[in-house]
Amino acid sequence: MATPIRTCTLALLLATGAALPAAAQDNFYHQKTVKFVVTYAPGGSYDIYARLVSAHLGRHIPGNPSFNVQHMPGAGGLNGTMHLYANAARDGTEIAILPRDIAINQMLRPQQARYDARRFNWIGTISSYAGVMFVASRTGVTTAADLRRIPVVAGSWGPTTETYITPVLLNALAGTKFKVVTGYRGGPEVDLAVERGEVDGRMSSWTLLKTQRAQWLKDKFVVMPFQSGIKSHPELKGIPLVSELATTDEGRRILEFQNSDAGIGWSVVAPPDVPATRVAVLRAAFDKTMSDPEFLAEAKKRGYEINPGTGRDLEAIVSRTLATPPEALARLKQILATP
Repeated sequence: MATPIRTCTLALLLATGAALPAAAQDNFYHQKTVKFVVTYAPGGSYDIYARLVSAHLGRHIPGNPSFNVQHMPGAGGLNGTMHLYANAARDGTEIAILPRDIAINQMLRPQQARYDARRFNWIGTISSYAGVMFVASRTGVTTAADLRRIPVVAGSWGPTTETYITPVLLNALAGTKFKVVTGYRGGPEVDLAVERGEVDGRMSSWTLLKTQRAQWLKDKFVVMPFQSGIKSHPELKGIPLVSELATTDEGRRILEFQNSDAGIGWSVVAPPDVPATRVAVLRAAFDKTMSDPEFLAEAKKRGYEINPGTGRDLEAIVSRTLATPPEALARLKQILATP
């Protein structure tokens, strides 16, 4: 009888052991708090999307953890990015929305961007990016062509951001007359500077402009001479894409590459080395959140666009960007004077 008993006991242990990982995974987030890092200052588009997602994501994670949004601005989002890459908890209790140009900056500024974007665990996209340049109407600018004859002071919060790169590239590739002023801590500070007349405008997400600065549009306080991205937004018909401003084919190719990160948009990311089972839990919860009627209703009420993508989609975008031949970046680096 000893053999059957031992066999039954072994079978029971194996069955229990096989069940343990799933049970442990279900219980891991119970009474946990997930830190949600925002790499820019409060009040901007990264902040509003992080707060929207953090209010709903926990309901779809087994154990229903709470969320704590924390801001780590600085260096055009690089401070928070390096924190997530090198110092964040690797157990699934810390996630972030990173700058959408993370892969581009890895190629352009490897000495500063000391990370490999492929090592992050990409959870999913909340929305792809549609951007605009807004300029105060007091400047006299009404169209993109006016930017070639009217000087415009653009506000920026760092040389690695679209707020700096786009106007600098346009000066070289389209003959515009931007003067870029850096040193601001984020979009809200630049917007105050626009109201005070210190600067004339900046690059912004269309979602943020139409929701947070709707009165500006209603009062015609600002105009939008062009939009960024790689395809025109349905709500911005008649406004040219930034690549259309270039005066040469080479210029158009450079601007299209610079805007290749539009597909990353506002994406949720976990650090490297998080266990695969926990990444799978976060991805499944994210996907459920993106189709959650309550989540979608709140986004619609607030005017936030939701155009989701999966973690696998993001991995493909990052890989394609990092596969760009080095020689294709030579002119871009020359213009931006990067090392």
